[in-house]
Amino acid sequence: MRERLLLLIPVAGFSCLLVLFMVFWQAIQHQNNRLQNLTNRLKDLEQREEVNSRQLLEQQLGVLKTRQEKLQIEIKSLQTLQNDSAKREARLLDMLRKNAALPSTPEGGTGDAPAIPTPVTTDPSALNP
Repeated sequence: MRERLLLLIPVAGFSCLLVLFMVFWQAIQHQNNRLQNLTNRLKDLEQREEVNSRQLLEQQLGVLKTRQEKLQIEIKSLQTLQNDSAKREARLLDMLRKNAALPSTPEGGTGDAPAIPTPVTTDPSALNP
């Protein structure tokens, strides 16, 4: 009987080791499946992030293009205004030169008066010496 017990111990031990090995094997497979699922989810998130960042960059590029177009229009209008102003200034200078070329001495004057009259001041302190 004792011999049978001694034979039963290795068989029971081997059975327990076999069950333990199977449990470990299943746990490892379960962990591998979980790691694979997490890896897949991470890849999906990275792809979404790339798509989102690409869309964001495209939106920003669109906004920058519209701002650039508006600025170009403003620059053109400012250049037009500057050209018009330069033309007006040139016409005024020509008119002043033509007026300066004409004799502007009043009758009975000394001829020392400037061709361009001094501007009128509305400051009362300028009138009193």
